[in-house]
Amino acid sequence: MKKRYLFLTVIGAFMTYACEEWVELKPENSVTFENAFDTEKDIEAALFGAEQSLRVNMTSAPYSPEMRGEFSDYRQINSYDLLREEDPEAYVAQWSWNYNVIAAANVALPYINKVDMPQERRDFYRGEIAFFKAFVYLDLVRRWGDCVMIQDEVELKSIGKTTWPKVTDYAITLAKEAVRLLPEWNELKESSGASVTHRARPCKGAANAVLAHLCAWKAGCKYMAQPQDRDYDEQQLWRMVDSACTAIINRQDIYDLESTPDEVCTKTFVNGGKECIFESVFRGYWNEFDVMTEGNMTNLGRYYEAYPAIPGKKIGDNKKTMYRILNSTVREMFQDYTNGSTPTTDLRRDAWFYEFEKMEQEDEEITGGYAYPYKWRYARVATDGYMAGEFINFDQNKIWWRLADIYLLRAECRARLNDRIGAIADLNKIRDRAKAKRYSESEYDGNLRYAIFKEREKELLMEGTRYFDVLRNGYYKTELYGNFRNVSDQDVVDGVFFNALEDPLFWDNSLMRQNTYWLKRQ
Repeated sequence: MKKRYLFLTVIGAFMTYACEEWVELKPENSVTFENAFDTEKDIEAALFGAEQSLRVNMTSAPYSPEMRGEFSDYRQINSYDLLREEDPEAYVAQWSWNYNVIAAANVALPYINKVDMPQERRDFYRGEIAFFKAFVYLDLVRRWGDCVMIQDEVELKSIGKTTWPKVTDYAITLAKEAVRLLPEWNELKESSGASVTHRARPCKGAANAVLAHLCAWKAGCKYMAQPQDRDYDEQQLWRMVDSACTAIINRQDIYDLESTPDEVCTKTFVNGGKECIFESVFRGYWNEFDVMTEGNMTNLGRYYEAYPAIPGKKIGDNKKTMYRILNSTVREMFQDYTNGSTPTTDLRRDAWFYEFEKMEQEDEEITGGYAYPYKWRYARVATDGYMAGEFINFDQNKIWWRLADIYLLRAECRARLNDRIGAIADLNKIRDRAKAKRYSESEYDGNLRYAIFKEREKELLMEGTRYFDVLRNGYYKTELYGNFRNVSDQDVVDGVFFNALEDPLFWDNSLMRQNTYWLKRQ
Protein backbone atom coordinates (compact mmCIF):
# COMPACT_ATOMS: atom_id res chain seq x y z
CA MET A 1 0.00 0.00 0.00
CA LYS A 2 2.88 2.37 0.82
CA LYS A 3 4.32 1.77 -2.62
CA ARG A 4 0.97 2.61 -4.22
CA TYR A 5 0.63 5.93 -2.42
CA LEU A 6 4.24 6.82 -3.18
CA PHE A 7 3.63 5.98 -6.81
CA LEU A 8 0.61 8.24 -7.03
CA THR A 9 2.66 11.02 -5.45
CA VAL A 10 5.32 10.58 -8.12
CA ILE A 11 2.65 10.73 -10.83
CA GLY A 12 1.34 13.94 -9.28
CA ALA A 13 4.80 15.46 -9.40
CA PHE A 14 5.15 14.39 -13.02
CA MET A 15 1.82 15.95 -13.91
CA THR A 16 2.88 19.26 -12.36
CA TYR A 17 6.12 19.12 -14.31
CA ALA A 18 4.26 18.21 -17.48
CA CYS A 19 1.86 21.10 -16.99
CA GLU A 20 4.69 23.63 -16.75
CA GLU A 21 6.43 22.24 -19.79
CA TRP A 22 3.38 21.63 -21.97
CA VAL A 23 2.01 25.10 -21.41
CA GLU A 24 5.11 26.22 -23.31
CA LEU A 25 5.07 23.08 -25.44
CA LYS A 26 8.76 22.55 -24.77
CA PRO A 27 8.69 19.13 -23.09
CA GLU A 28 11.83 17.48 -21.79
CA ASN A 29 11.50 13.80 -21.10
CA SER A 30 13.60 13.78 -17.95
CA VAL A 31 11.23 11.77 -15.78
CA THR A 32 11.13 7.98 -16.01
CA PHE A 33 8.98 5.39 -14.28
CA GLU A 34 10.98 2.35 -15.37
CA ASN A 35 11.22 0.98 -11.83
CA ALA A 36 7.74 2.01 -10.75
CA PHE A 37 5.79 -0.59 -12.74
CA ASP A 38 6.39 -4.06 -11.36
CA THR A 39 2.85 -5.39 -10.99
CA GLU A 40 -0.65 -4.90 -12.31
CA LYS A 41 -1.46 -2.89 -9.19
CA ASP A 42 1.13 -0.35 -10.28
CA ILE A 43 -0.56 -0.01 -13.68
CA GLU A 44 -3.92 0.24 -11.97
CA ALA A 45 -2.59 2.94 -9.63
CA ALA A 46 -1.40 4.95 -12.62
CA LEU A 47 -4.87 4.81 -14.16
CA PHE A 48 -6.41 5.77 -10.81
CA GLY A 49 -4.10 8.77 -11.10
CA ALA A 50 -5.46 9.56 -14.55
CA GLU A 51 -9.02 9.28 -13.24
CA GLN A 52 -8.15 11.70 -10.46
CA SER A 53 -6.38 14.00 -12.92
CA LEU A 54 -9.55 14.21 -15.00
CA ARG A 55 -11.64 14.88 -11.91
CA VAL A 56 -9.41 17.73 -10.71
CA ASN A 57 -8.15 19.28 -13.94
CA MET A 58 -11.34 19.17 -15.98
CA THR A 59 -13.27 20.94 -13.23
CA SER A 60 -10.52 23.51 -12.54
CA ALA A 61 -11.03 25.46 -15.75
CA PRO A 62 -13.84 28.03 -15.98
CA TYR A 63 -16.82 27.34 -18.24
CA SER A 64 -15.29 29.15 -21.20
CA PRO A 65 -16.65 29.45 -23.84
CA GLU A 66 -19.71 27.45 -22.69
CA MET A 67 -21.30 30.31 -20.74
CA ARG A 68 -21.49 32.41 -23.91
CA GLY A 69 -24.43 30.28 -24.98
CA GLU A 70 -26.00 29.05 -21.75
CA PHE A 71 -29.59 30.25 -21.46
CA SER A 72 -30.19 33.34 -19.34
CA ASP A 73 -32.61 36.26 -19.38
CA TYR A 74 -29.98 38.48 -17.80
CA ARG A 75 -26.41 39.35 -18.68
CA GLN A 76 -24.47 42.38 -17.55
CA ILE A 77 -24.25 45.06 -20.23
CA ASN A 78 -20.47 44.57 -20.43
CA SER A 79 -20.61 40.77 -20.36
CA TYR A 80 -18.03 39.01 -22.50
CA ASP A 81 -20.83 36.63 -23.51
CA LEU A 82 -21.97 39.42 -25.85
CA LEU A 83 -18.69 39.44 -27.88
CA ARG A 84 -16.50 42.39 -27.00
CA GLU A 85 -13.84 42.04 -29.66
CA GLU A 86 -12.07 45.18 -28.47
CA ASP A 87 -10.94 43.17 -25.44
CA PRO A 88 -9.41 39.97 -26.89
CA GLU A 89 -7.55 39.14 -23.67
CA ALA A 90 -10.91 38.34 -22.08
CA TYR A 91 -11.27 35.38 -24.45
CA VAL A 92 -7.98 33.71 -23.53
CA ALA A 93 -8.27 30.37 -21.76
CA GLN A 94 -5.65 27.98 -20.39
CA TRP A 95 -5.54 24.52 -21.93
CA SER A 96 -2.80 23.04 -19.73
CA TRP A 97 -5.55 21.47 -17.58
CA ASN A 98 -6.44 19.29 -20.55
CA TYR A 99 -2.89 18.28 -21.35
CA ASN A 100 -2.31 17.35 -17.70
CA VAL A 101 -4.90 14.61 -18.14
CA ILE A 102 -3.30 13.37 -21.35
CA ALA A 103 0.08 13.29 -19.57
CA ALA A 104 -1.40 11.28 -16.71
CA ALA A 105 -3.13 8.87 -19.10
CA ASN A 106 0.07 8.24 -21.06
CA VAL A 107 2.26 7.47 -18.02
CA ALA A 108 1.47 3.75 -17.86
CA LEU A 109 1.21 3.14 -21.60
CA PRO A 110 4.83 2.00 -22.28
CA TYR A 111 4.71 -0.53 -19.45
CA ILE A 112 1.41 -2.34 -19.97
CA ASN A 113 2.98 -5.09 -22.08
CA LYS A 114 5.94 -5.46 -19.70
CA VAL A 115 3.89 -6.34 -16.63
CA ASP A 116 2.52 -9.84 -16.12
CA MET A 117 -1.29 -9.83 -16.15
CA PRO A 118 -4.19 -11.44 -18.06
CA GLN A 119 -4.77 -10.10 -21.57
CA GLU A 120 -8.25 -8.87 -20.68
CA ARG A 121 -6.71 -6.63 -18.02
CA ARG A 122 -4.20 -5.27 -20.54
CA ASP A 123 -7.08 -4.51 -22.87
CA PHE A 124 -8.96 -2.79 -20.07
CA TYR A 125 -6.07 -0.47 -19.18
CA ARG A 126 -5.45 0.35 -22.83
CA GLY A 127 -9.15 1.10 -23.18
CA GLU A 128 -9.02 3.44 -20.19
CA ILE A 129 -6.09 5.34 -21.67
CA ALA A 130 -7.86 5.67 -25.03
CA PHE A 131 -11.00 6.90 -23.27
CA PHE A 132 -9.26 9.56 -21.19
CA LYS A 133 -7.50 10.95 -24.24
CA ALA A 134 -10.64 10.93 -26.42
CA PHE A 135 -12.52 12.67 -23.60
CA VAL A 136 -9.91 15.43 -23.40
CA TYR A 137 -9.70 15.94 -27.16
CA LEU A 138 -13.48 16.31 -27.35
CA ASP A 139 -13.17 19.15 -24.86
CA LEU A 140 -10.21 20.69 -26.71
CA VAL A 141 -11.83 20.76 -30.16
CA ARG A 142 -15.07 22.18 -28.78
CA ARG A 143 -13.37 24.93 -26.76
CA TRP A 144 -10.24 25.80 -28.75
CA GLY A 145 -10.82 24.24 -32.17
CA ASP A 146 -7.35 23.67 -33.61
CA CYS A 147 -5.03 22.35 -30.91
CA VAL A 148 -1.82 20.44 -30.30
CA MET A 149 -2.25 16.73 -30.92
CA ILE A 150 -0.17 14.68 -28.49
CA GLN A 151 -0.41 10.96 -29.17
CA ASP A 152 1.49 8.39 -27.11
CA GLU A 153 4.43 10.51 -25.99
CA VAL A 154 5.55 14.12 -25.80
CA GLU A 155 7.40 15.49 -28.82
CA LEU A 156 10.95 16.68 -28.08
CA LYS A 157 10.69 19.61 -30.47
CA SER A 158 8.54 22.61 -31.25
CA ILE A 159 5.10 21.56 -32.33
CA GLY A 160 2.23 23.44 -33.90
CA LYS A 161 -1.51 22.99 -33.82
CA THR A 162 -3.45 20.46 -35.88
CA THR A 163 -6.76 21.50 -37.43
CA TRP A 164 -9.75 20.53 -35.34
CA PRO A 165 -11.29 18.12 -37.90
CA LYS A 166 -8.03 16.12 -37.95
CA VAL A 167 -7.79 16.13 -34.16
CA THR A 168 -11.40 14.96 -34.04
CA ASP A 169 -10.56 12.11 -36.43
CA TYR A 170 -7.78 11.01 -34.08
CA ALA A 171 -10.10 11.28 -31.08
CA ILE A 172 -12.76 9.23 -32.89
CA THR A 173 -10.14 6.52 -33.47
CA LEU A 174 -9.34 6.59 -29.74
CA ALA A 175 -13.02 6.45 -28.80
CA LYS A 176 -13.62 3.47 -31.09
CA GLU A 177 -10.65 1.72 -29.51
CA ALA A 178 -12.08 2.42 -26.06
CA VAL A 179 -15.46 1.02 -27.10
CA ARG A 180 -13.75 -2.13 -28.40
CA LEU A 181 -11.54 -2.72 -25.35
CA LEU A 182 -13.62 -1.60 -22.38
CA PRO A 183 -16.21 -3.79 -20.67
CA GLU A 184 -19.74 -2.66 -19.92
CA TRP A 185 -20.18 -0.85 -16.60
CA ASN A 186 -21.71 -3.86 -14.83
CA GLU A 187 -18.62 -5.92 -15.73
CA LEU A 188 -16.03 -3.49 -14.37
CA LYS A 189 -13.64 -4.98 -11.82
CA GLU A 190 -10.71 -3.76 -9.77
CA SER A 191 -7.50 -5.79 -9.99
CA SER A 192 -8.58 -7.36 -6.68
CA GLY A 193 -11.74 -8.69 -8.33
CA ALA A 194 -14.04 -6.26 -6.50
CA SER A 195 -16.86 -4.72 -8.54
CA VAL A 196 -16.82 -1.00 -9.35
CA THR A 197 -19.85 0.74 -7.85
CA HIS A 198 -19.42 4.36 -9.04
CA ARG A 199 -19.61 5.61 -12.64
CA ALA A 200 -16.30 7.45 -12.80
CA ARG A 201 -14.41 4.46 -14.23
CA PRO A 202 -14.32 4.35 -18.05
CA CYS A 203 -16.55 1.67 -19.54
CA LYS A 204 -18.09 0.84 -22.91
CA GLY A 205 -21.13 3.07 -22.36
CA ALA A 206 -19.00 6.09 -21.41
CA ALA A 207 -16.79 5.47 -24.45
CA ASN A 208 -19.86 5.38 -26.70
CA ALA A 209 -20.97 8.72 -25.23
CA VAL A 210 -17.60 10.28 -26.13
CA LEU A 211 -17.76 8.72 -29.59
CA ALA A 212 -21.28 10.01 -30.19
CA HIS A 213 -20.40 13.57 -29.21
CA LEU A 214 -17.17 13.56 -31.22
CA CYS A 215 -18.97 12.41 -34.37
CA ALA A 216 -21.82 14.87 -33.80
CA TRP A 217 -19.41 17.76 -33.36
CA LYS A 218 -17.51 17.02 -36.55
CA ALA A 219 -20.71 16.42 -38.52
CA GLY A 220 -22.64 19.45 -37.29
CA CYS A 221 -19.75 21.91 -37.30
CA LYS A 222 -18.52 21.30 -40.84
CA TYR A 223 -19.41 24.91 -41.67
CA MET A 224 -16.81 26.05 -39.10
CA ALA A 225 -13.91 24.16 -40.72
CA GLN A 226 -11.44 25.57 -43.21
CA PRO A 227 -12.62 24.84 -46.79
CA GLN A 228 -9.78 22.35 -47.34
CA ASP A 229 -10.88 20.41 -44.23
CA ARG A 230 -14.52 19.93 -45.29
CA ASP A 231 -14.05 16.92 -47.53
CA TYR A 232 -15.91 14.39 -45.41
CA ASP A 233 -19.29 12.69 -45.28
CA GLU A 234 -21.26 14.15 -42.39
CA GLN A 235 -24.15 11.74 -42.98
CA GLN A 236 -21.85 8.82 -42.24
CA LEU A 237 -20.85 10.56 -39.02
CA TRP A 238 -24.52 11.00 -38.05
CA ARG A 239 -25.04 7.27 -38.62
CA MET A 240 -22.15 6.65 -36.23
CA VAL A 241 -23.84 8.93 -33.69
CA ASP A 242 -27.04 6.91 -34.01
CA SER A 243 -25.18 3.63 -33.49
CA ALA A 244 -23.22 4.87 -30.47
CA CYS A 245 -26.30 6.35 -28.78
CA THR A 246 -28.32 3.21 -29.49
CA ALA A 247 -25.62 1.04 -27.92
CA ILE A 248 -26.09 2.99 -24.69
CA ILE A 249 -29.88 3.21 -24.80
CA ASN A 250 -30.28 -0.51 -25.48
CA ARG A 251 -28.50 -1.42 -22.23
CA GLN A 252 -31.55 -0.83 -20.08
CA ASP A 253 -30.06 -3.15 -17.47
CA ILE A 254 -27.37 -0.50 -16.91
CA TYR A 255 -28.83 2.86 -17.98
CA ASP A 256 -32.36 4.11 -17.49
CA LEU A 257 -34.12 7.42 -17.01
CA GLU A 258 -35.02 8.29 -13.44
CA SER A 259 -38.76 8.14 -12.83
CA THR A 260 -39.22 11.91 -12.50
CA PRO A 261 -37.25 15.10 -13.16
CA ASP A 262 -37.10 15.66 -9.40
CA GLU A 263 -35.19 12.39 -9.04
CA VAL A 264 -32.65 13.71 -11.54
CA CYS A 265 -31.94 16.44 -8.98
CA THR A 266 -32.01 14.22 -5.90
CA LYS A 267 -30.29 11.15 -7.36
CA THR A 268 -28.49 11.64 -10.68
CA PHE A 269 -26.88 14.97 -9.81
CA VAL A 270 -25.91 13.73 -6.37
CA ASN A 271 -24.49 10.21 -6.63
CA GLY A 272 -24.86 9.36 -10.30
CA GLY A 273 -27.31 6.49 -10.33
CA LYS A 274 -28.94 4.73 -13.25
CA GLU A 275 -29.34 7.81 -15.47
CA CYS A 276 -25.66 8.71 -15.18
CA ILE A 277 -23.34 7.54 -17.96
CA PHE A 278 -20.10 9.10 -16.73
CA GLU A 279 -19.28 11.12 -13.62
CA SER A 280 -16.41 12.35 -11.49
CA VAL A 281 -16.84 11.51 -7.82
CA PHE A 282 -16.58 14.35 -5.31
CA ARG A 283 -19.22 13.50 -2.72
CA GLY A 284 -17.62 11.66 0.19
CA TYR A 285 -14.08 12.37 -1.02
CA TRP A 286 -13.60 16.06 -0.23
CA ASN A 287 -10.80 15.22 2.19
CA GLU A 288 -8.66 14.29 -0.85
CA PHE A 289 -8.69 17.87 -2.16
CA ASP A 290 -6.80 20.98 -1.17
CA VAL A 291 -8.55 24.26 -0.41
CA MET A 292 -8.32 25.44 -4.02
CA THR A 293 -9.75 22.24 -5.49
CA GLU A 294 -12.65 22.24 -3.03
CA GLY A 295 -14.09 25.14 -4.97
CA ASN A 296 -13.81 23.54 -8.43
CA MET A 297 -16.74 24.10 -10.79
CA THR A 298 -18.61 20.80 -10.76
CA ASN A 299 -21.82 22.42 -12.03
CA LEU A 300 -23.31 25.83 -12.83
CA GLY A 301 -25.30 26.07 -9.62
CA ARG A 302 -23.34 28.96 -8.15
CA TYR A 303 -23.92 31.03 -11.33
CA TYR A 304 -27.71 30.62 -11.18
CA GLU A 305 -28.71 29.66 -7.65
CA ALA A 306 -29.00 31.62 -4.42
CA TYR A 307 -31.90 31.12 -1.98
CA PRO A 308 -32.59 28.43 -0.81
CA ALA A 309 -29.87 26.26 -2.35
CA ILE A 310 -26.93 28.20 -0.91
CA PRO A 311 -26.90 28.65 2.89
CA GLY A 312 -27.05 32.24 4.05
CA LYS A 313 -28.66 33.58 0.89
CA LYS A 314 -31.82 35.64 1.28
CA ILE A 315 -34.99 35.58 -0.77
CA GLY A 316 -33.98 38.68 -2.73
CA ASP A 317 -30.54 37.38 -3.68
CA ASN A 318 -31.88 35.58 -6.75
CA LYS A 319 -31.83 38.94 -8.56
CA LYS A 320 -28.10 39.29 -7.84
CA THR A 321 -26.82 36.09 -9.43
CA MET A 322 -24.66 36.21 -12.56
CA TYR A 323 -27.30 34.44 -14.68
CA ARG A 324 -31.07 34.60 -14.14
CA ILE A 325 -34.26 33.19 -15.60
CA LEU A 326 -37.54 35.09 -15.49
CA ASN A 327 -40.76 33.59 -14.15
CA SER A 328 -42.37 34.41 -17.50
CA THR A 329 -39.67 32.40 -19.28
CA VAL A 330 -40.26 29.42 -17.01
CA ARG A 331 -43.98 29.65 -17.80
CA GLU A 332 -43.22 29.70 -21.52
CA MET A 333 -40.71 26.85 -21.39
CA PHE A 334 -42.73 24.51 -19.20
CA GLN A 335 -46.29 25.18 -20.26
CA ASP A 336 -49.46 23.93 -18.63
CA TYR A 337 -51.83 22.09 -20.94
CA THR A 338 -54.94 19.92 -20.80
CA ASN A 339 -54.45 16.20 -21.27
CA GLY A 340 -57.96 15.11 -22.15
CA SER A 341 -59.82 16.85 -19.35
CA THR A 342 -56.89 16.80 -16.91
CA PRO A 343 -54.83 19.98 -16.35
CA THR A 344 -51.18 18.95 -16.61
CA THR A 345 -47.90 20.69 -15.78
CA ASP A 346 -44.46 19.85 -17.12
CA LEU A 347 -42.79 18.36 -14.04
CA ARG A 348 -39.48 20.00 -14.86
CA ARG A 349 -40.89 23.38 -13.87
CA ASP A 350 -41.11 22.43 -10.20
CA ALA A 351 -38.00 20.23 -10.29
CA TRP A 352 -35.64 22.75 -11.87
CA PHE A 353 -37.10 25.70 -9.88
CA TYR A 354 -37.87 25.97 -6.19
CA GLU A 355 -41.61 26.09 -5.36
CA PHE A 356 -42.24 27.92 -8.60
CA GLU A 357 -45.89 28.98 -8.18
CA LYS A 358 -45.39 30.09 -4.59
CA MET A 359 -42.25 32.12 -5.34
CA GLU A 360 -43.84 33.58 -8.47
CA GLN A 361 -46.37 35.30 -6.20
CA GLU A 362 -43.70 37.09 -4.16
CA ASP A 363 -43.36 40.84 -4.56
CA GLU A 364 -41.39 41.66 -7.73
CA GLU A 365 -39.51 44.34 -5.82
CA ILE A 366 -37.98 41.43 -3.90
CA THR A 367 -37.62 38.84 -6.66
CA GLY A 368 -37.05 41.07 -9.68
CA GLY A 369 -39.49 38.77 -11.46
CA TYR A 370 -36.88 36.01 -11.52
CA ALA A 371 -37.41 32.36 -10.64
CA TYR A 372 -35.38 30.37 -8.11
CA PRO A 373 -33.24 27.72 -9.86
CA TYR A 374 -32.90 24.59 -7.73
CA LYS A 375 -31.22 21.85 -9.75
CA TRP A 376 -28.33 21.47 -7.30
CA ARG A 377 -29.59 21.39 -3.73
CA TYR A 378 -27.01 19.85 -1.44
CA ALA A 379 -24.57 22.43 -0.16
CA ARG A 380 -21.23 21.72 1.45
CA VAL A 381 -20.35 24.25 4.12
CA ALA A 382 -17.20 24.80 6.17
CA THR A 383 -17.45 23.29 9.64
CA ASP A 384 -14.59 25.08 11.39
CA GLY A 385 -12.22 28.00 11.17
CA TYR A 386 -13.04 31.51 10.03
CA MET A 387 -15.25 30.13 7.23
CA ALA A 388 -17.43 28.00 9.50
CA GLY A 389 -20.94 27.89 8.08
CA GLU A 390 -19.88 29.38 4.73
CA PHE A 391 -20.79 27.75 1.43
CA ILE A 392 -17.85 25.90 -0.19
CA ASN A 393 -19.39 23.89 -2.99
CA PHE A 394 -22.25 21.59 -3.82
CA ASP A 395 -21.78 18.23 -2.12
CA GLN A 396 -22.56 16.41 -5.35
CA ASN A 397 -20.70 14.57 -8.07
CA LYS A 398 -19.82 16.07 -11.43
CA ILE A 399 -22.09 14.50 -14.06
CA TRP A 400 -20.53 14.59 -17.52
CA TRP A 401 -23.32 12.80 -19.39
CA ARG A 402 -26.72 11.46 -18.50
CA LEU A 403 -29.11 9.32 -20.50
CA ALA A 404 -31.53 12.15 -21.35
CA ASP A 405 -28.69 13.87 -23.22
CA ILE A 406 -28.09 10.70 -25.25
CA TYR A 407 -31.79 10.25 -26.13
CA LEU A 408 -32.00 13.83 -27.38
CA LEU A 409 -28.69 13.61 -29.26
CA ARG A 410 -30.02 10.53 -31.02
CA ALA A 411 -33.25 12.39 -31.75
CA GLU A 412 -31.23 15.17 -33.37
CA CYS A 413 -29.17 12.83 -35.51
CA ARG A 414 -32.29 10.90 -36.59
CA ALA A 415 -33.93 14.16 -37.64
CA ARG A 416 -30.83 14.89 -39.72
CA LEU A 417 -31.02 11.39 -41.22
CA ASN A 418 -34.71 11.94 -42.12
CA ASP A 419 -35.89 9.33 -39.61
CA ARG A 420 -38.74 11.48 -38.30
CA ILE A 421 -40.53 8.59 -36.59
CA GLY A 422 -37.42 7.62 -34.63
CA ALA A 423 -36.58 11.24 -33.80
CA ILE A 424 -40.08 11.97 -32.51
CA ALA A 425 -40.08 8.77 -30.43
CA ASP A 426 -36.84 9.83 -28.70
CA LEU A 427 -38.13 13.37 -28.19
CA ASN A 428 -41.35 12.06 -26.64
CA LYS A 429 -39.40 9.68 -24.40
CA ILE A 430 -37.99 12.69 -22.57
CA ARG A 431 -41.27 14.61 -22.63
CA ASP A 432 -43.20 11.64 -21.28
CA ARG A 433 -40.94 11.41 -18.24
CA ALA A 434 -41.71 15.07 -17.52
CA LYS A 435 -45.42 14.66 -18.36
CA ALA A 436 -44.90 17.40 -20.97
CA LYS A 437 -47.13 17.72 -24.02
CA ARG A 438 -46.14 15.23 -26.73
CA TYR A 439 -44.70 16.48 -29.99
CA SER A 440 -47.04 18.05 -32.53
CA GLU A 441 -46.17 18.83 -36.15
CA SER A 442 -47.43 22.36 -35.54
CA GLU A 443 -44.50 23.15 -33.24
CA TYR A 444 -41.98 25.62 -34.66
CA ASP A 445 -43.66 25.43 -38.08
CA GLY A 446 -42.85 21.75 -38.34
CA ASN A 447 -39.10 22.21 -37.79
CA LEU A 448 -38.44 18.99 -35.90
CA ARG A 449 -34.71 19.55 -35.45
CA TYR A 450 -35.34 22.95 -33.88
CA ALA A 451 -37.97 21.41 -31.59
CA ILE A 452 -35.32 18.91 -30.45
CA PHE A 453 -32.85 21.74 -29.88
CA LYS A 454 -35.43 23.55 -27.72
CA GLU A 455 -36.10 20.32 -25.83
CA ARG A 456 -32.39 19.98 -25.05
CA GLU A 457 -32.52 23.60 -23.88
CA LYS A 458 -35.28 22.71 -21.41
CA GLU A 459 -34.07 19.29 -20.28
CA LEU A 460 -30.40 20.27 -19.94
CA LEU A 461 -31.09 23.81 -18.72
CA MET A 462 -28.13 25.25 -16.78
CA GLU A 463 -26.02 22.13 -17.44
CA GLY A 464 -23.47 23.76 -19.75
CA THR A 465 -24.43 22.08 -23.03
CA ARG A 466 -26.40 24.76 -24.87
CA TYR A 467 -23.44 26.63 -26.43
CA PHE A 468 -22.23 23.46 -28.10
CA ASP A 469 -25.79 22.60 -29.16
CA VAL A 470 -26.17 26.03 -30.78
CA LEU A 471 -22.93 25.67 -32.74
CA ARG A 472 -23.55 22.06 -33.74
CA ASN A 473 -26.87 23.13 -35.24
CA GLY A 474 -25.61 26.40 -36.73
CA TYR A 475 -28.19 28.46 -34.81
CA TYR A 476 -25.78 31.16 -33.62
CA LYS A 477 -27.55 34.01 -35.46
CA THR A 478 -30.68 33.52 -33.36
CA GLU A 479 -29.62 31.61 -30.25
CA LEU A 480 -26.38 33.26 -29.08
CA TYR A 481 -26.22 36.72 -27.52
CA GLY A 482 -25.03 40.20 -28.45
CA ASN A 483 -22.60 40.53 -31.34
CA PHE A 484 -22.08 36.78 -31.55
CA ARG A 485 -25.27 36.88 -33.65
CA ASN A 486 -23.66 39.23 -36.16
CA VAL A 487 -20.40 37.47 -37.00
CA SER A 488 -19.56 36.77 -40.63
CA ASP A 489 -18.93 33.40 -42.25
CA GLN A 490 -15.22 34.25 -42.34
CA ASP A 491 -15.26 35.11 -38.63
CA VAL A 492 -16.69 31.66 -37.96
CA VAL A 493 -13.97 29.90 -39.95
CA ASP A 494 -11.33 32.12 -38.32
CA GLY A 495 -12.41 30.84 -34.89
CA VAL A 496 -14.64 33.46 -33.26
CA PHE A 497 -16.46 30.77 -31.28
CA PHE A 498 -13.26 29.30 -29.83
CA ASN A 499 -10.99 30.41 -26.99
CA ALA A 500 -7.80 32.35 -27.69
CA LEU A 501 -4.39 31.04 -26.59
CA GLU A 502 -2.37 32.49 -23.72
CA ASP A 503 0.97 34.22 -24.39
CA PRO A 504 3.35 31.68 -22.76
CA LEU A 505 2.49 29.16 -25.47
CA PHE A 506 4.41 31.26 -27.98
CA TRP A 507 7.53 32.07 -25.97
CA ASP A 508 9.72 29.14 -27.07
CA ASN A 509 7.63 27.61 -29.81
CA SER A 510 8.05 29.15 -33.24
CA LEU A 511 5.38 26.85 -34.70
CA MET A 512 2.55 27.92 -32.40
CA ARG A 513 -0.09 30.20 -33.94
CA GLN A 514 -2.84 32.23 -32.32
CA ASN A 515 -6.49 31.71 -33.19
CA THR A 516 -6.90 33.73 -36.41
CA TYR A 517 -9.99 35.67 -35.30
CA TRP A 518 -8.43 36.84 -32.06
CA LEU A 519 -5.03 37.51 -33.67
CA LYS A 520 -6.68 40.02 -36.01
CA ARG A 521 -8.00 41.89 -32.97
CA GLN A 522 -4.81 42.12 -30.95
